[in-house]
Amino acid sequence: MKLDVAHGRAGHLHEAAVYRSDDELLSVLIPFLRQGLDAGDPVFVCLTPQRAELLRTAFADPDSVIFLDHCTGYRNPATAVKYFRELVDQHVRQGAGKVRLAGELDEPGSATPWGPWARYEAAVNHLLDDLPLWSLCMYDGRTTPATVLDDVLRTHPWLALPGGRHVPSTAFTDPPAFLSAHVPAPGEPGLRSKAPAVTLRATHPEQAREAAREAGRQAGLGETRLGELVLAVSESVTNALHHGRPPVWLRLWPEHRRVVATVTDAGEGPKDPYAGLTPLGPNRADGGLGLWIVHQVCDYVAMRRHEDGYTIVLVAGEHSR
Repeated sequence: MKLDVAHGRAGHLHEAAVYRSDDELLSVLIPFLRQGLDAGDPVFVCLTPQRAELLRTAFADPDSVIFLDHCTGYRNPATAVKYFRELVDQHVRQGAGKVRLAGELDEPGSATPWGPWARYEAAVNHLLDDLPLWSLCMYDGRTTPATVLDDVLRTHPWLALPGGRHVPSTAFTDPPAFLSAHVPAPGEPGLRSKAPAVTLRATHPEQAREAAREAGRQAGLGETRLGELVLAVSESVTNALHHGRPPVWLRLWPEHRRVVATVTDAGEGPKDPYAGLTPLGPNRADGGLGLWIVHQVCDYVAMRRHEDGYTIVLVAGEHSR
């Protein structure tokens, strides 16, 4: 079915494409970009260097497309929400009626832990819905795990097919329902099988900051990453003390050039399904700004409810593969 899925739609049109060859990727991507250029829309791509070079070679007019830095665009989900929102806002102020963006993650489910990005893919249906944005998320079906592809179908209302065709995703799930049910895969960071190096019952953020600082030094974190770890642990413990229920436990696993930290309390965690991805949720008493700061500075963040309460998992430093 070939149709104008954007006709009459003012907000975010969120679409995915699963391709299984380079030719198939181009047969989806090039019509998407060309149609945007023909309509006079600003057109952006945020691809890995390998895919960006493939597109530059195949596209007749690559200079008409704006190539974004992949590491900047996709550092983590919270920074991506902020980055793409500011990008669209800037071009709307300059007169754009709609902005097109094609992007991809780096090997989701392997090089890039999928859990936080599954949350992002579901959340942007709501968080960016006020923007005149048409986004196309590219997934390589040859290398992406089947569980990730299942989530892709559930988090994108539309699917792009070769030749400029579009079909609705019959598996699409309402974002709050998806977010409440989604469980990170067993191999994700933070699901540690070994005992933590530090287990601390935290009664004050300063205790937590000192423990995090020492763990970061043991792991060999640079000064920037060390500062980000200390800030994230401090904010997480502060939130748990002010908005959760005691006891509050901090656990730390210093590893080579990274630290995994968990903060657990006996409460239920934030009620906002999008907590941490925007500065303030609907209930400012839930500690939304602190959670947003945590999501901005960490390389990985996951939040989990369980029979003992609520845990936030933080990773500062390099991902292990």
